[in-house]
Amino acid sequence: MILDAALARVDQSELIELTRDLVRIPSVVRPDRSAGEGEVARYVERWLRREGLAVEVHEVAPGRPNVIAWLGDKGSGRSLLLEGHTDVVTEGDPSEWRHPPFAAALADGRIYGRGAADMKGGLAGAMIAAAAIRRSGVPLRGRLVVGALVDEEADMLGARHFCTTPIGRELDAAIICEPEQNEVCLEQRGVVWARVAIRGRMGHGAMPEASVNPIGAVGALLREVPALERRLRRLCRRSRYLRPPTVTPTVVQAPALGIGQSNVIPSSARVVLDVRLTPGPDHAEVGAELDAACRRAMARCPGATVEWEPVNGFRLATRVERREPLVSAVATGVRQATGRAPRFGGVPGSTDGTILRMSLGIPIVTLGPGHRQIPHQVNEYVDTGELFDAARIYVAAALNFL
Repeated sequence: MILDAALARVDQSELIELTRDLVRIPSVVRPDRSAGEGEVARYVERWLRREGLAVEVHEVAPGRPNVIAWLGDKGSGRSLLLEGHTDVVTEGDPSEWRHPPFAAALADGRIYGRGAADMKGGLAGAMIAAAAIRRSGVPLRGRLVVGALVDEEADMLGARHFCTTPIGRELDAAIICEPEQNEVCLEQRGVVWARVAIRGRMGHGAMPEASVNPIGAVGALLREVPALERRLRRLCRRSRYLRPPTVTPTVVQAPALGIGQSNVIPSSARVVLDVRLTPGPDHAEVGAELDAACRRAMARCPGATVEWEPVNGFRLATRVERREPLVSAVATGVRQATGRAPRFGGVPGSTDGTILRMSLGIPIVTLGPGHRQIPHQVNEYVDTGELFDAARIYVAAALNFL
């Protein structure tokens, strides 16, 4: 069988070593832009070229390249993307880790390290899957694309840039290889990061009557958060797979600029609200609720102004129907590759898939190795058995779709 020939080319040992190699290359994007994705992107590029895939490198920002590789030509067929990102979040305090965060330690059937699950394991699985199909000589009626994109953990610049390229615009569907315990995720929550600017009037701490303290307005805004969350939950549809909408303060800062002093009432403050959404409302409806929360906070603090703006725009929740050919291809691929029935689910966060869905209008399914709650934690890991299953699922799903 064609599928058996391709699955036989997925080597678990090779997959484990590729994942470990990727984890060993730190690709945290620091505030001073040191490290970053450049070195790991060069490794991915070399590996994919060696495997005989066509490769393009797109410089998205200085030292931050997307690596795009493919097999086959679209012609009158379809084009499918296996997508991963090359950036990882900070490792935090290395002393809190059981193993050094970039050692890629292999212990008890797990690879430990920052990015092992989120998402160098999934990226390695996509790379191995494409190589296995090429090695098997299976002809494709279409194009299989592997995208190793930058900046998913921040502004999603890599995905936004990729959507403007010729190969990106020709996509028909995408599998996002994020850590979701190999569930076939049909939905993902949307997100808007609301950056709230609060302005008062600077003054002496001993004479508060001569100033307007923005910190009081911060407190008023934070008291609005539970009610804002309830209103957004009424706007959004209930989801079988996703948690209801949440509003979480993640940054509270005063003064917004400069250095705080014990005897100085600052003139400004800043709050960031991480707003997560399920399908339903559009950006105008969500924005109106945020506007109303800011007005209510401002009304409680005369003299202060409370205004918000979205950080990098809105990323609305996504949903794909089970009847889509992509969903059928992936669900059948799970059975073929693992012998188990597919488990359906939803993504609690937001991925590059939201950009692909909003910009290109294509169906997306998110499926990848790694426990969904392990990203961004110390002692991040990916299970090697789950990693192997994911690579095989990508092979089967790609052949089913193409």
